[in-house]
Amino acid sequence: MVRSLLRVRWLAAALIVACVAVFGTTPANAVPHPPPTGVTTAGVYALTTGYNGTVGNTRGWTVTWKIPTLSNGSTAWGAVGQWYYNLESGIYHTPGAWSVYYFGDDNGTTGNNSLCNASLWGTGGTCTGALTGLSAGQELVFIYEWCDSNHSANVNGTLICLYVDLKDGNGRRFLADDGRSTVEMYAHDIEDFSDSGPSYPIPSISCTQPTVMVAQTVKSTSGTWSNMTGSQWNFNDTTPNYKFQNTNTSANPATWQSCTG
Repeated sequence: MVRSLLRVRWLAAALIVACVAVFGTTPANAVPHPPPTGVTTAGVYALTTGYNGTVGNTRGWTVTWKIPTLSNGSTAWGAVGQWYYNLESGIYHTPGAWSVYYFGDDNGTTGNNSLCNASLWGTGGTCTGALTGLSAGQELVFIYEWCDSNHSANVNGTLICLYVDLKDGNGRRFLADDGRSTVEMYAHDIEDFSDSGPSYPIPSISCTQPTVMVAQTVKSTSGTWSNMTGSQWNFNDTTPNYKFQNTNTSANPATWQSCTG
């Protein structure tokens, strides 16, 4: 399955960042770090996992990640995340820190989580407070649900509501809502900014403490959540820099890992 996305964000004054995301057998691009004025960058999706089912028959999706250990964490730039319809979320690495982020909120960011810098990309940004300084080995869950304008879950709702659960006992935290447009449901198990040059070193991910896709669940048209398992994904590896390992799609829920390789 191939999906084509066009993302454009305006940063400030003379700064324009163009993002074109193409998912399939070629790298996809999204969420660059804001480059110096006059420099454009796209970012590269090195590893992706896409849903093989009918996205329109889903009413929600959860993705649980385990944060990896980086051997170059003091200098690396990168991201791990997912797109559901036209709303992206995940964890974003700047030198020294992992932070929650979201991007692609095209219906306006008023009322979104105040810890997230929505002005960074115009349609979202990285987050602060409890949503940054995340630790290697930590698990967190991103939750998407069809919803109403009051953020009540509704399988016939016109919006997508996005939450994150840090598994810290505080439950899920609201991040953003958006209308549904582009029909898409896929993860980028690693995004690097190798197209931006040496100023943005790519993450070196430990294969003994890798990025882990811990679990995914999907919500049906009747509102029932179920674990995802079996042959529900297509796996795409577009670079020698990274690899999938310990892929177990027969587990319930299915799980896999990724690292440098």
